[in-house]
Amino acid sequence: MKAKLFCLFIALFAFKAQAQLVHLSVGTGINFPSGNSSNISAVGLQGYLKTEVTLSPKYALTATGGLSQFFGRTMFGVSNQTLSYAPIKVGLKYYTTEYFYVEGQLGAALPLKGSTKTALVWSPGLGTYFKSKNNNNRLDIGVRYEGFTSSTLIIPSGTTFSTFSFVGLHLGYVFSL
Repeated sequence: MKAKLFCLFIALFAFKAQAQLVHLSVGTGINFPSGNSSNISAVGLQGYLKTEVTLSPKYALTATGGLSQFFGRTMFGVSNQTLSYAPIKVGLKYYTTEYFYVEGQLGAALPLKGSTKTALVWSPGLGTYFKSKNNNNRLDIGVRYEGFTSSTLIIPSGTTFSTFSFVGLHLGYVFSL
C-alpha cells in the first residue's frame, strides 16, 4: 500500500509539470546518526528516487521517496534493532550557480517494521552537479542534515526520542527527461 501511494504521488507530481523541465534521479547514500541517535545506530544506508521540476533557472520543486535503514548498535549490553523507514518528502531547491544548490524538504517517514510511529521528516541540504560530456545527464553529490521528529517516536529498545537525527551523504545519477 505504501509503495502504491508513493508511485501515485510521484506520477501526479510529474504530471503537473508537463510544460517544465523534469529531472529524475536515482541514488544511494550513507547516513551517520548524530547526538543521542548515535546511541541507537552508528550508520545507515539509503536508496532514493527523486523527481525535480524546474520552475525557473534558479528554483525547482522536488519530490523524493526512498528506503532508509539504520543498523542497530549494542551499547552497555543493550542491543538495538535495525530501524527501517520509507521517507517521502517534497521540497524547494535553489540554485546559487548552475552547478551548486541548497535545498529544503519536508515530509513523512513511514516505518517499515517494529513499533516505531510515522514521523515528520525535515532536511536542509546542499549539493553540486557534475555534467556528463556526452549528454544532459548529471552526477549529483550532496550532504544534508535530516531529522525524523515525533513526540511518540519509540525506538525498539524502549528509549523515547523527540528527533532521530543524522547527517547524510548522497550520490545520485540525474536523468534529464
